[in-house]
Amino acid sequence: MNIPFFNRLQLKKITVGVTDENGRRAQQILEGLLADLPELLMSCVVDSNSGKVLAFYTTNSAYNPNQINLRHAKLLQTLDGAVAAQPWIAGPLTDVAVILEDEMHHLRPLNGGKWYCFLAVRLADANLGITKEIMRRHSF
Repeated sequence: MNIPFFNRLQLKKITVGVTDENGRRAQQILEGLLADLPELLMSCVVDSNSGKVLAFYTTNSAYNPNQINLRHAKLLQTLDGAVAAQPWIAGPLTDVAVILEDEMHHLRPLNGGKWYCFLAVRLADANLGITKEIMRRHSF
């Protein structure tokens, strides 16, 4: 049974999925990202092992963190496996950026690889350097 109001996302508001210390820390990360990059389309902090969204912010219901979180967790696990299998000259995996036609999606492992932070932003609003620096600054 599909009841629309059960599936509605809170738009333009940071929503915390857990009430423990992890939720508070995830909320702090998103508040920092949003303060430095108010043009964010979406951002979320996800537990890599379970795929559970710890906190998220979205401006549009088309950007649903519950639909993308497992895909990104699998992507990071695959990349970590590739990095571990071969010594890379560039060093350890610190982040992944995917540049689309008019958007940039940026993933950064956090908390020793147990979590990841994802953000999506329009290319007209930020470039790769700005996005990487803001993500690095707030992913403690």
